[in-house]
Amino acid sequence: MATLKQASSLKHQANLGEEIEEISFSSGEEVTVLKEWSDSYLVKNDAGQLFNIPKDQVETP
Repeated sequence: MATLKQASSLKHQANLGEEIEEISFSSGEEVTVLKEWSDSYLVKNDAGQLFNIPKDQVETP
């Protein structure tokens, strides 16, 4: 799990070819970390949507 440090809007595209929508997150919201890269995480929110979040925007335990 990871916690967002600040409120932010992240882009989400459900499937290739579909419109990209911006999803708003509140500061302190928790997400599940699925994969880690050198500068970002692949995370999933409670609705099952996937996002790439820069590491400086989240706190991990």
